[in-house]
Amino acid sequence: MKNFFKLLNFELNRVMKLLIILMGFTFIVQLVGVFVSKNNYLTQVEMLQQNDGSSVSQVLQTIGYFSFDRVVNSLFFIGPIMICVAAILFYVFLIWYRDWFGKNTFVYRLLMLPTERINLFFAKLTTIVLATLSLVGFQLIAIQIEMLVMRWTVPGEYVMEVTLRQLIEFNKILLLIVPNQFELFMSFYGAGILTVVILFTAILLERSYRLKGALIGGTFVVVANLLVILPLILNETIFHSFLYNGEVLLIILALGVIVLAGSIWLSKRLLDKKIRV
Repeated sequence: MKNFFKLLNFELNRVMKLLIILMGFTFIVQLVGVFVSKNNYLTQVEMLQQNDGSSVSQVLQTIGYFSFDRVVNSLFFIGPIMICVAAILFYVFLIWYRDWFGKNTFVYRLLMLPTERINLFFAKLTTIVLATLSLVGFQLIAIQIEMLVMRWTVPGEYVMEVTLRQLIEFNKILLLIVPNQFELFMSFYGAGILTVVILFTAILLERSYRLKGALIGGTFVVVANLLVILPLILNETIFHSFLYNGEVLLIILALGVIVLAGSIWLSKRLLDKKIRV
């Protein structure tokens, strides 16, 4: 366990710079989005007041209140989130291939450490999970700061207050990264962890067998994912919704656990038997 935490600390230190860059980029771009949305709204207000002599109530009847929904639904807000998701997906591959193709093939030094090689697998997996949760947590904090900036810069009579919970419930992107129910949270992030484990196994297959391994790894990814969602496909096509949704989810959960265990077992075998130092 001590060696695992050493490896985890090492991997977290390596990803920290990327996380800081992503967090800074996200906050700055979204803050720009707050000012752009605010300026567009206040420009409309000013035009109505100057051209039509509209009162506050008339302005509100015409263009409505300014709420943080206007910011959340803009590209300035959604774009950085998508870039962070893409960066984490890219890092799933980089976290392995950097060790092979980096200076002095660093992976060989990692594999020679006096610890179970599977600890390297779990350290990299935990790093991906913690990095993802860190970005999600930072996003929730950033929203609170951005909402505060909105209140400071938009006249109060034009502002409609919305809570963070309301924002999450009415925005599909936020609802996906921060599910408002514990069951959904476990399902979404459990599926995410399973996907990362499957991709890790595919990478190790490619590293073990090179070109042939790339084909095997690609096939493994397709078959593993198809196996997990197969009950849903069969229930909607062949069985014509014979099973209840809860029953289908339980079957998917069971198959997910089987695929997860099988992927970890295969990864351990590849690390112990196939990948040589």
